[in-house]
Amino acid sequence: MIRNIVFDMGMVLMNYNPLGACRAVTADEATARRVNEALFSNPEWPRMDEGTIEKEGMVKLAMEQLAEPALEPVLTRLLDEMPYNVLTPIPGMAAVVDWTLDAGFQVYLLSNAGWDVSRNRHIIPRIERFHGVMISVEEGLIKPNAAIYQRLTDRYGLKPEECLFIDDNPANIEAARRLGWQGIVFDGDVAALRGLLQGLKG
Repeated sequence: MIRNIVFDMGMVLMNYNPLGACRAVTADEATARRVNEALFSNPEWPRMDEGTIEKEGMVKLAMEQLAEPALEPVLTRLLDEMPYNVLTPIPGMAAVVDWTLDAGFQVYLLSNAGWDVSRNRHIIPRIERFHGVMISVEEGLIKPNAAIYQRLTDRYGLKPEECLFIDDNPANIEAARRLGWQGIVFDGDVAALRGLLQGLKG
């Protein structure tokens, strides 16, 4: 029986739109796409989520790719304005969380995110009602590393077979399943997710 619902944040509870943030601070679409590629899509970006690189280091890596000095302040501004410039609540998900809690499930957050989200977690819908929160940067671990799933179950005394994980990344769901969790790859259909959760209550 599922007793614990574990939500991811980005593209589950909140839209993540770094390209939109880049468009807001650059002069044209081509530049916005170049900046997004160099910064948010940089293969080193996950280090921000695990806390092994600071903002200044990330700007430096992005600048090595862009090689355009005039864009350095743009990169700095993008990072300074996080998370508000890249994250917005997905309509309807706050109500899904409310229903899940009111139905008697224990609700947890497991998210790959950096210090900007950690320090501003109040922007996450209904976060004050969650029974537990695990943000990767605070743990020095990121999904799909099995250790972060194990840490969540250990910290909150959960049984893996009683956990349902909702994430938009199939690799993250597969890692959870290997540890005995159940999982749903969320595709953005809020109504379908709510229907599935309601089905768990019989």
